[in-house]
Amino acid sequence: MKNKIVTLVSPYFAWSDFQKTFTLLKPFVLQYKKAYFVLSFILFIQIFFTLAFAWFFGNLTDAAISSNLDRIKALVPIGVGLILLNIITTYIYIIYETIAINGIKKDLKSYLFSHILRLPAGKLATLESGNLLSHFNNDIHSIDGVIGSSLIELIRLPIIYIAVFIYLYQINPIICFVSLIVAPLAIGFGVFFGLLLRRNNRRIYTLFGKINTILNESFSGLTVIRSFTLEKLTFNKLLKKNDELYRLEIANSKLRAWFFTAGELLCSFYFLFSLCLGAYFVFTGEMTVGSLLIYVNLVNYLVNPLTGLAAMWASFQRSATAVERLSTVLDLEPESYGLPSYNKAINTVSSIRFQNVTFGYEYNQIIFDRFQLEIPVEKVVALVGPSGAGKSTLFNLLQGFHKPSEGDVFINNRSTADYSLEELRSAVAYVPQETFLFSGTIRENLQIARPNVTEMEITQACSQAFLHDYIMSLPEGYDTKIGERGIRLSGGQKQRLAIARAVLKNAPILLLDEATSALDSETELYVQKALQELMKNRTTIIIAHRLSTIQNADVIIAIENGKIVQMGSHEELLQNKGLYEKLYNIQYGREKRKPFRAVAE
Repeated sequence: MKNKIVTLVSPYFAWSDFQKTFTLLKPFVLQYKKAYFVLSFILFIQIFFTLAFAWFFGNLTDAAISSNLDRIKALVPIGVGLILLNIITTYIYIIYETIAINGIKKDLKSYLFSHILRLPAGKLATLESGNLLSHFNNDIHSIDGVIGSSLIELIRLPIIYIAVFIYLYQINPIICFVSLIVAPLAIGFGVFFGLLLRRNNRRIYTLFGKINTILNESFSGLTVIRSFTLEKLTFNKLLKKNDELYRLEIANSKLRAWFFTAGELLCSFYFLFSLCLGAYFVFTGEMTVGSLLIYVNLVNYLVNPLTGLAAMWASFQRSATAVERLSTVLDLEPESYGLPSYNKAINTVSSIRFQNVTFGYEYNQIIFDRFQLEIPVEKVVALVGPSGAGKSTLFNLLQGFHKPSEGDVFINNRSTADYSLEELRSAVAYVPQETFLFSGTIRENLQIARPNVTEMEITQACSQAFLHDYIMSLPEGYDTKIGERGIRLSGGQKQRLAIARAVLKNAPILLLDEATSALDSETELYVQKALQELMKNRTTIIIAHRLSTIQNADVIIAIENGKIVQMGSHEELLQNKGLYEKLYNIQYGREKRKPFRAVAE
């Protein structure tokens, strides 16, 4: 039985919880050490006020009972002064507490966002967007228990308990010793309910993440939801999670209600007992009425600090849960220690080589095994092959999104690992098949290509992508807002905007993932001409889904199961029986056989 209790309780009392929480937050707290110093100073002043007000009420009462008018006149200015000083210190306390708490949250949000931006693609793929949003919207806002007033209370409550105990002990030690009996009960209540609250809060924060994921996916995939009439199914999915969250929130409120009710009950009984005992001592002449009033004012400070410490423990449990969730992201090793920015250190490319590259996204699923390939410089190289052959993986390795487990990738006879990420990625212009655009204007989406891009360059790039005339036909031209993910543009317009963005980047390496797949035949013809101009004097690698788009490529490389099975020009590969001819015949219907998937990376 004892072992079961230890097993249940130990995860909540582990020193690692305290260590992890304070290790994570310590650098952020130290940034606001001046604010915490002011708060700590005010803390001691407020302890003084607590004792001073009790002394004032007691002495004023005794002076009134003994009809000592001079004593009353002397005490009134002291009372006014205490009130004014208390108001001033309370105002300062609120201001500096807000500065510290919100400053730490602001810095933690910035740090978390910076950390996520620097995570490797493989690790980032394991994180759900809903959970990431929940970290910002819920977890960071739930750490008050270890950075706010609770942190100050951790110092204040034990001190005020000791100060009040010593002060009241001098008046009547018997009542003080009774508080020592109550202390274990008060602390016990807090510990017990703190454990339950933490377990419940874990479930709540997990649900926040799941709800955010559902909402994020629903808003992004609204067209698919409508097309497949999934409105009711999606709504019921959210409704189920919402109901579950509601039940947990109710359970949480009941736990808090029981906790505070138990604390109030304990305080009330102790107060009543102390009042009756004090009244008895007044009756026997062992205490004055003023002394009893001091006890009435201070007696709760012999219990409230203990229940307060318990409440702080419960608050810490909630915050520890939030920190625990944040740690799942912050513990991941970033791929760089600074945020990459545009850095065109590689102006020209003399060679690109994959040498003995071994790589797999999963340790037991190898895509490349000692793969070797040299890309002809300033030529157009097309990659073809069935799904899963490794075409997109080559793009990822070249851009440093993933690193080979063995072997290396070289640019200009220098390992890509020796380049900084900003140097490597600034040398590559990438046009994906599924274009991603940011909410904002057309101009803003073009300006991200590189710093200090001029208006003339933007106009020329859009003309080259056959987009300028369309943009100028819009009422606001280049300042037209395109909506989230460019929802106000057609698929072809999005892709041409991505091509214009690649033109503006002016990188020596160009990666095209079937960059004309969303265009109609007439527009594709124009854009192919634009791409021909863009590809001049650049090393271009194309992932080809439609073989008609790569017939003029300098080199076509057929890849299957992570291996190069053919290499040559379009005509050369058609003359040889092999994978390329099979793909070509299937696509153009010259061979009657069961088709297989030849696209989808």
